[in-house]
Amino acid sequence: MIEGLVSVLVLAFLTLIFGIIKDQLLVIIPQIVMILVIIFLLVRVRVKISKAEKEKLRAKIDELEDKIGTIGTKQE
Repeated sequence: MIEGLVSVLVLAFLTLIFGIIKDQLLVIIPQIVMILVIIFLLVRVRVKISKAEKEKLRAKIDELEDKIGTIGTKQE
């Protein structure tokens, strides 16, 4: 999903540059809006990915703590 958003972002920037060169306001304004929306979506996707990774690491830590606890009780 991120790769698709990045490719659309690159195309939007290219279109924006051509719109600025040709001085066409009908192209510039929608492209700026599209770029802002894509950046917003990229940030949201990145935040969701980092939250998922954080939860995954937390689950792994809990699992390792349980293993350490069971090893400690077996030795006693």
